[in-house]
Amino acid sequence: MIVDALLSAFPTAASFYDFRDNDREISRRAIPGIIRHAHAHSVIETPTEAAFAAFLEKNEGVGGAKTPAGLSFPDVIETLAGSLSVNALIAQLEVTARELCLPSVRASMVTRLKKRFVVNTPKKRALLRLLAFKLGQKRPELNWRYDVLLQLPAGPADETKHLQETAGITLTFHLQSEGAVIAPADVTWLKKELSSCIDTLSLENVIHKKALETIGATSFTVRVQKKPGPPDEPRLYNEAVRNGMAIVHQMSARWLLSDQSDPRKKLMIIIHAGPLEEAHTAIQRIVEFRISNESGIYLTDFAHLCALSASVKAGFGLYAPNAYRATGAGSNIWLVTHFLSFRYYDLIPCLLDEKMLPRCVSDPSYGDFRRALLFPEQAGTCFFGAIAAMHRFPQNALLLTEIARVLFARQMPFEADAVLANLLLSHPLNLTARLLRMQIYASIAHGQTDAEAAAIGFARARAQGDFIVRHCEPESDIWHEIGVLHFGQAVKYLQFHCRKQTAGRRPIGLADIGALLDQAQDAFVRSMSVSAGGKALNSLYMFGYTLCLLDLLAGEDGRRKNSVDVGGIFNRVSERVFRNIGWLADSTARSSGTRNKNFQDLLATITLFIARYENLVMCRGNIPHMYYMFALILWDFAPVRTPQLCRAILAWLGCAQNAAEKLIADNLAVYSVVCGNIGVEAFLSNVQNAADQVRLCLPLDCSSDADAVCAKPPGAGKSRQKSLLLADLDRTCPNPIIARFRRS
Repeated sequence: MIVDALLSAFPTAASFYDFRDNDREISRRAIPGIIRHAHAHSVIETPTEAAFAAFLEKNEGVGGAKTPAGLSFPDVIETLAGSLSVNALIAQLEVTARELCLPSVRASMVTRLKKRFVVNTPKKRALLRLLAFKLGQKRPELNWRYDVLLQLPAGPADETKHLQETAGITLTFHLQSEGAVIAPADVTWLKKELSSCIDTLSLENVIHKKALETIGATSFTVRVQKKPGPPDEPRLYNEAVRNGMAIVHQMSARWLLSDQSDPRKKLMIIIHAGPLEEAHTAIQRIVEFRISNESGIYLTDFAHLCALSASVKAGFGLYAPNAYRATGAGSNIWLVTHFLSFRYYDLIPCLLDEKMLPRCVSDPSYGDFRRALLFPEQAGTCFFGAIAAMHRFPQNALLLTEIARVLFARQMPFEADAVLANLLLSHPLNLTARLLRMQIYASIAHGQTDAEAAAIGFARARAQGDFIVRHCEPESDIWHEIGVLHFGQAVKYLQFHCRKQTAGRRPIGLADIGALLDQAQDAFVRSMSVSAGGKALNSLYMFGYTLCLLDLLAGEDGRRKNSVDVGGIFNRVSERVFRNIGWLADSTARSSGTRNKNFQDLLATITLFIARYENLVMCRGNIPHMYYMFALILWDFAPVRTPQLCRAILAWLGCAQNAAEKLIADNLAVYSVVCGNIGVEAFLSNVQNAADQVRLCLPLDCSSDADAVCAKPPGAGKSRQKSLLLADLDRTCPNPIIARFRRS
């Protein structure tokens, strides 16, 4: 696989010398990295340029393919991406670029080359070599090497295949005043911030800056195209409406934190879904409807349906029922009541500035911030921008929640809780604040080394969950978070059980842990039941892990005399769950060919579902864990582990590592299902350990055939039977009870 990849990037020794001599600004740094990579994978015996050139000369006769007729650059990107989004593909490319010391990949460069394929700079040529390298890894049979890619046509060969979609999401941002003047500086800020927001969210490959259209003196419109197909199919709007909601979440909070904001100035945002030519008229009628001059985010009826279909993590309320006659825009107007931003939407960039909030508890300004927040009577003049914004909008739920999120992500849970206390004074039933507080208390509990102290933290977190269930609508995400709380407490108590610690003046027994897992199971089932689809993906995999842990614990209380078959338990649980939701055919056929086809179909279904929800999570602190869990799910629940599957898992782990490393500069923690927020260093250690375990099952001579099964390499022992999730437990709780789970 590595040989194919290297020969794809450098088809001949002459190609390598051309890279070395003509692209020196890149090759000076990249060639040592490429040679190290080749030597590390035993492609060359010595890590020298001469050895690498000799390897290329020896294999020069392998290539020589011509560019297939009709092949274009968009086809290459589509082939490489497969079921992934372009952003997910770019994340994978960045991992490989770092390994080879090539320049980082920007979505804007890919977008420009898709529009007009002209390879006239060193960075574009480096990108093409990187794409050739990945094609050699993933699809060596295509033989689309660097010299082939250089010959691609300047534009798509068949323009009719790339017709512009005429329907999508239209976002209108409208500034209005109530006793104040909307100044030109306000409008300039709005346009500039919209452009910055698109860059921050890495949406430049789906939203062009030129798509920002001025409407009147104080409004701007952004259009996000849906996927090709009928304009009245809500599922085709999934990706577009999620990206649109991410933008309006950012812009709503950025406005409140800007120097232009004033309680007398309002930012109204309207979301329309459907044919783009109908959007302006429909939105203008809603503006003329005079929505009480209120700041807020409003949706047309079809946009609301698309948001529900896309599982958008936000709450909606019916603002104006039966408004058809007044607006002509549909029978209802909907209002966004809250964002479930605690885990799904990205942090507001300006809040990461030291002038807004301290970076950490050891920061010199931390004491000043804590006094200004908790004891303002002793703080004197406050210079923190976040505190000033809180004084300007003391009852704004979105603003206070976003400030609390950054504090929590920087592992200042008590300060985050204090900000939420200000919010809950005026909005005691605010769902996002309650869920975030529940996570904060659980994270505090996970950080305790004393079982009694942890029990107090978990009790406080459970009380928040009980309050939410009693007073708020029981949404799918509520039950999922409650299930995660019970699951995390069970894992923590398992650690205390192994150390013979007590909680509540009595020893923690396996029955206590089993009871917590039973409660987690019940919550995950409720989450899936409340979900319109009946199988919320996040709760589905946690439900499977809960069943596996329950089965494993059953073998530790004396009821199972033989050693534990970890692989068998995970296979049986996954097969039962997947049959119940229709992802695995309930076939009576026993032939291995039929079973292998069923398993391959199952893996394809899982991959498609992962791709469908890939842009659902945009929170920087959650993205590394999301990629990590994709890898864990594929490894732990796959009935058969093929080379293709192992490579996909390693790619997800690489994405997790890349996303986590980006958090270091802003001192942000990584979210983890098992133990709440953890430091980047600890998370990267988990990723590395998981990757090492997967590589044990991928020997160098492993077939690239998707139907082949990885043979266990010599000396690997029984590690192949080990669950990656249980491996995490082994590291946090190295005890004979957990160690027994490794047996098969």
